[in-house]
Amino acid sequence: MANGYSCYICRRNFARRQTYSDIFEEKQANTLVKNSCHGNSEMFIPISRRGRENTILALLVLGILINTVHACDVDHCWVESNTAFTVLSQKPAADKSSESESIRCISLRTYMQCLVKLHGCKGNIRYHSVKKVVRNQMNSFQCNTSGDVYVGETITFLPPDELCTFHGTKKYKHCGLFGDPHIRTFDNRFQTCRVEGAWPLIDNDHLTVQVTNARVSDTTNATATTKLTVLIKKNGDCASTGYILYQANSHALPSMFEDGQTKYGKAHSVSLNEIDPGKHVEIVLKYIDTKIVIHLVGNYLTFSIRIPEELVPSNSTNSNSLELCVRGCPSREIIDYQKFLAFKEEQVQERDVNMSRKDAEELCRSAKLVDFYFDSCVFDLLITGNETFKMSAWSALQDVLKLDSEFVVKNRTSLQIYDDMYGSASRTLTSSHLVLVLLLTITTQLMDAILT
Repeated sequence: MANGYSCYICRRNFARRQTYSDIFEEKQANTLVKNSCHGNSEMFIPISRRGRENTILALLVLGILINTVHACDVDHCWVESNTAFTVLSQKPAADKSSESESIRCISLRTYMQCLVKLHGCKGNIRYHSVKKVVRNQMNSFQCNTSGDVYVGETITFLPPDELCTFHGTKKYKHCGLFGDPHIRTFDNRFQTCRVEGAWPLIDNDHLTVQVTNARVSDTTNATATTKLTVLIKKNGDCASTGYILYQANSHALPSMFEDGQTKYGKAHSVSLNEIDPGKHVEIVLKYIDTKIVIHLVGNYLTFSIRIPEELVPSNSTNSNSLELCVRGCPSREIIDYQKFLAFKEEQVQERDVNMSRKDAEELCRSAKLVDFYFDSCVFDLLITGNETFKMSAWSALQDVLKLDSEFVVKNRTSLQIYDDMYGSASRTLTSSHLVLVLLLTITTQLMDAILT
């Protein structure tokens, strides 16, 4: 009884004064104290053996902690939630959950269920922090704690470069704009247009490209691209949580995006590369397998893009769309460049152009330009007399050869095809006119004979 009371006093005094226990005194003296608060003398062992057991115990606890951290795989739950959101978002409307049950709630509930099922997370601070954030998100979106969760196929943790890689048919479309301006649309139409002012080239779920065309001079109606804006839309996984903006104009071709950066996203899935300082840059969007090429030639910009065909809408998708790369120029803005190029030398000079057709053809031929790009070069030199446009056409041709492996080159370096096309029509008209005059003459003579 006395021994029990003394133990009580010992523990109480220890709690109050925070003094050392008798076991510590025993260790210090390396002796055994009988009838202490720690039991009978038979319970005590020499300090050296005790130290070995403490070391073994510490290693055992450390091993358990390591296994606990390894078992508490919080990242795996994030992957499950993200996969749930991605898969459910891509399903057709008929396969999606009811309107009252949002995809966001299903992915958050999947996240929470995965966290609850984890083992060995009791002492993991990150686990509790993530769990609290998910719970707050569920409250923010007013998600029920009970409801559908995503149960899909086995999830593999993709590396960032694989996660943000576009997996498509590997078939592409090309669009280019250059010169006066001239455009090649996604469906392989070639046009020469007026389109003065600001016009959209592309506007889809991933990016918007807009150009501004201004008059080359006060003495001509020719226009050319003096400003170009590329807006990459939000994509938190592979690009940025905000918009990414790039702007170029007739005086500068920046080597970085508007905020000073050149790369964004996991594995740098968005990047801007300066090929020739101040003259040539390329923007690569790896997650949609798209490349944009921009040149500054003299004071004017050229633009080319290669994009997967899956991301290009058909002309009839949106009848109100003004995307020049998709729908081409409005009919009122299209110039019949072929007819213009068919005028003979004396007719061309009467139209107050700035260079003879013969000289323009020789210059464009010397630049190794062919087909539509040869025509565009001749057209621009006739209208403006500015040889800078020869290099714009050359840059545009090089871009399409690099970006479009299916582009067919006919190597035409002559305008004879247009001379034949419009010249034969002119000759037909002239012959008809002569026949009409002859008939009128005969009729007049007959009438005169009858009257006399």
